Amino acid sequence: MNHQNNSIFWPIPCGTWFATRVYISAWLPLLLVVICWRLESLQLGLVFGGIFFGSVLFHEFGHVVAARMTGGAADEILLWPFGGLASTQPADSLRSRLMTTAAGPLVNLVLCGLTLKPVLDSSWTSAVFHPLKVPAVTFSGELLSDVLILIFAANWIMLLVNLLPVYPLDGGQMLQTVLTARWGNQTGIVVYIRVGCVIGLVAMFSGLLIKEGGVAVVFLGAIVLLLNMQEMHQLRSGETFDESFMGYDFSQGYTSLEREQAATPERRPGFLERWKDRRRQEKKQRKKEQAAQVELQLDQILDKVHQSGIDSLTAAERRLLDQASNQFRERESGTE
Repeated sequence: MNHQNNSIFWPIPCGTWFATRVYISAWLPLLLVVICWRLESLQLGLVFGGIFFGSVLFHEFGHVVAARMTGGAADEILLWPFGGLASTQPADSLRSRLMTTAAGPLVNLVLCGLTLKPVLDSSWTSAVFHPLKVPAVTFSGELLSDVLILIFAANWIMLLVNLLPVYPLDGGQMLQTVLTARWGNQTGIVVYIRVGCVIGLVAMFSGLLIKEGGVAVVFLGAIVLLLNMQEMHQLRSGETFDESFMGYDFSQGYTSLEREQAATPERRPGFLERWKDRRRQEKKQRKKEQAAQVELQLDQILDKVHQSGIDSLTAAERRLLDQASNQFRERESGTE
């Protein structure tokens, strides 16, 4: 992905943390403005927005750590107005896929547990546990207590939202993993997408009936519905399948499902999957360019040795030559 020309994410690099490249979308301040406007307080909005973004970052690092601990890989995180995106490649096992996905909400649950006591000791208990409210703390009393209450509120909201069993949230990803493991890729994905469409519709109509915070519910439902409809369109445009319940006639048994999968083309990847694939391709391209650059430097060093002798090399050139020699010996020993 070309960072400079990608107007969807417009990512700004923020360095590499724990072997993970972190990007922040230039659109992120828009969410901060919305938060301040909805809370009707610049101070409260800025503090809660900062806590929310920090919690999202911890959430995404949970995915990264879990992927690596279970034999997978992860190398990139993007924070943008709709939350976070961690570029992870879990190992090819049910355990790795489930743990990688569940680790994000687990981080939010742990942060809720660590900040629960100040919440229970405060007068904001009812507001904090309401998923559509943010406690309007004033920071005029116990500053630390007020901040801990906001940390609980941010992570409580994130926990509840991410556990919804819909695409592209973590609960939906876990549901998809379980369904595809039980019924196969084809049927599992169809069920998963249709569940998301139903929940998106229900959320939209429910939000219209809620007086306080209903706009957020309608917005969330609309986003969920649109994303799942897009996934359904991707699925249908690349394949044809039986229009019985959930796209599969269960009376035929599991063997018929295997036949259906063998005869049906793979679904086209969705928006997030395409983004992750582009990032992986970029990573491969960077490695290829780095290897070409190192090879060019080695050619120059060897030419210098040939003309002036090895004593003419600088310390940096010697280190590069030693590294290349060690890598060559390792490859040679690995092929024997």
